[in-house]
Amino acid sequence: MTMEKFVARDSKSALEKVRAKLGPDALVLLTERSDLGVEVSAVGAERAEHYSACDVQTSLDESVNEITLGYLDRELKSLREVLYNALGEQAWQDMAGKKPVLAALEQRLRTLGLSKPIIDLVTSTADVSSGLNDAWAAILMSVTLRIDSADQSSTRINEAPKAVIGGSSNCRSVICQQLIKESLQVYKPSQILLLSATPDPSGALVNFCRREKVKRIQASTVAEARECLKRVKRGKKVIVETGELRPLLGISDPVLELIGDHELGFDVVSILPATYQSEILRSIDRHIVGLPIVGAVISQISEAVSLGPVIDALISGEIPLIGVSQQADKFLRKETPSGLIRRAKRLAKARLEGSETALRMPSYSRTA
Repeated sequence: MTMEKFVARDSKSALEKVRAKLGPDALVLLTERSDLGVEVSAVGAERAEHYSACDVQTSLDESVNEITLGYLDRELKSLREVLYNALGEQAWQDMAGKKPVLAALEQRLRTLGLSKPIIDLVTSTADVSSGLNDAWAAILMSVTLRIDSADQSSTRINEAPKAVIGGSSNCRSVICQQLIKESLQVYKPSQILLLSATPDPSGALVNFCRREKVKRIQASTVAEARECLKRVKRGKKVIVETGELRPLLGISDPVLELIGDHELGFDVVSILPATYQSEILRSIDRHIVGLPIVGAVISQISEAVSLGPVIDALISGEIPLIGVSQQADKFLRKETPSGLIRRAKRLAKARLEGSETALRMPSYSRTA
C-alpha cells in the first residue's frame, strides 16, 4: 500500500477521513495547508512499521553524520589555525624581510633617530639568536665602537691655527670663547689671537675678547685672512672664527678657500648642531670632505629632540667626537661615544613619554 492523501476543511475532519479509511493505527506522515483546506498524507498500519524503521535508520544516519561533521569541523578548524599561523608568520617575514627580533632592533634604532643606511650598517652582522635583550646590548656596543673619540690634544691650542666651522654664528662664537677660555688656563692673553675671517663677526665674541684682553683681528676677505696668518709670529695661539658654510658654492665657498690652504696648516673643529636634520648634516659632510678635521663638537643639544642625525654624521663621516658645547659652560664638555649614546636614549625616552602623555591628556573644546 502506498501513501494516501486526504483533504478536508480542517485538521480534525482530515484525521477522521484517515481513520475511516486506513484504520485507527494509521500513521500520519505529513500535514500541510493548501487552498482546499488541510491536506494530510498517511499510510496504513502495515506500512507504518516500514516507515518507522526508515525513520529510525534516518535518525541514526543523521546522528552519525552529525558526529562525523563535528570531527570534520574540528579538523578543519585546527588545520585553518595552523595555516593561519604559518601564513601569518610568512606575511610578517615578507613585510619585515627578517626575523622579528631583528625587526624589533631596527625599530629601537629608529626610535633613537638613526637613518636607514646606518641602521642597515650596524645590524648587518647582528646575532639575534641570543634574544632581544642581548642582541640590543650588542647593537648599542656596535654603534658606540663606530664612533671615534678625538685625541685629547685635539682641543688644545697648539702651533696650528684652529678654525671653527659649521653651525650658526652663535654656535661658532660660543665654541671660540670656550677654546679661548681653555687656552687662558695655560697662556697669557697676549699669546692668543682671534681672527674673525668673516664679514659678519659675532658681537658677543668681540665683547668677550675685549673683556679677556685677547687680541682680535678682522679679515673681511680670504686674502686678508691669509696675509694676517702669514704675519703671525711663531708661538702665537690662533683661533679662527669663520663665516657660514655654503655647500651650494662648492669649492668656491670662502670658508673652504681659506681652510683648504695647506700652507697655513689648519686644525679644523667641525660643529654638528643637534637641531639639524640628517640631510643637512650629510650635505655639510660632503662639502667639507678632505679638510683637516681634528674632531666634531655637538652644539644646541639642549634644544634637540633626537641625537640620531649627529650620530649618523659621526659614523658616516668618520669624524672623531670631541665633546658637547653648551652656552652656559665656560669650557667644552668632553663626551665619550658611550656617553653620547646614553644621551640619545634619554632623549628618545623623554620624547616617547611626552607623546604618551599628550595622548592621555583630555581635549577641551572652547565654547563661545
